[in-house]
Amino acid sequence: MADSRDDFIIALRYSLLKKGNKQKFSLFFLISLSILVIFLDRMSLPFILSTRAVLNDFVYQVTVVASTPGKFINYLGEIKKNHFNVVNKNKILKESIETLKIEGYDNFFLKTENKILKEALSIGGIISTEEVFVMPARVILDQESPYLKSLLINKGTKHGITKGMTVFSKTYLIGRVIETNFLSARVLLVTDLNSKIPVIIQDTDINGILVGTGKKTNLVLEYMPEEFSLEPNKIIYTSGKDGMLTAGIPVAETYLNKKNTIKIKSLADPQQSLIVHVTNGQMSR
Repeated sequence: MADSRDDFIIALRYSLLKKGNKQKFSLFFLISLSILVIFLDRMSLPFILSTRAVLNDFVYQVTVVASTPGKFINYLGEIKKNHFNVVNKNKILKESIETLKIEGYDNFFLKTENKILKEALSIGGIISTEEVFVMPARVILDQESPYLKSLLINKGTKHGITKGMTVFSKTYLIGRVIETNFLSARVLLVTDLNSKIPVIIQDTDINGILVGTGKKTNLVLEYMPEEFSLEPNKIIYTSGKDGMLTAGIPVAETYLNKKNTIKIKSLADPQQSLIVHVTNGQMSR
C-alpha cells in the first residue's frame, strides 16, 4: 500500500515537472494565490491588515530606494545643465567685456590721436623764405629691422609731398622722404644704416657726418678731426652742406652712458611718433 502511494506521488511530481504542465501549474498557482489574497483582504482580519500594512511599507520603501538613482541622475543632469548655462553666460559676458575694452581702447586712441593732432597743429610754422609748406601726416607703418629703419606715412604726391622733404616729430628731425606715392610716402629715419647727415656740433665749428646704426641711442659721427673729443650734453645740428636739409635743425645730442662713455642719441623717438610733419623747411620751436 505504501509502495503504491509513493508511486502515485512520483508520477504526480513527474507530470507536474514537464514543461507544459509546469507552466499550467504556475498559472493555476498564481490564480489561486490571487483569489486567496482577495478573499483574505475582504475578510479584514487583524493579522491580514497588519501584514498588508507591513507589505505596503516595504513596497513603498523599495519604491523610494529604487527611484533614488533616477532622481540623482536627474539632479546631476540639472547641475550639468546649469553649469553649461553659467559657462555660456560667463563666455558671453567675457566677450562683451572684451568688446567694451576694445571700444574703450579705440576711444582712448582717438582721444590721444586727437590731442597729438591738436598739439601738432599748434606747433609753430616753418623758417623759410617764400614757399611755406607743412603737412601733418600719420604714421601707418613702422618698418624696421636691426639696421634698416623707415616709416610709411599716409600722405603722398596728392598732398604735395615730394622726395627729399624733411620730416619732423614735434620739433626734432626724424628723417627725410626718400620715396613718394600718390597717397603715401616712405621716410628714411636718421637711425637707419643708410642715413648720412652733414652736421655741426654745438659751440664748435667742427663738421662731420652723422651716421645711423639702427639704434636710437647709438649714432656715430664720421670724418671728424683726429684731435677732436666729444663732450656730453652737446646738441648736434644739420650743417646744410648736402643742399637738401636746412642748416640748424637739431638732430641728436651727446650723453654719458652707464659706462661713462660718450654716446650720441637721436632727439626724436621714431617708435613714439604717431603724427609727423613733412616740410620743405625747418620747424620752429
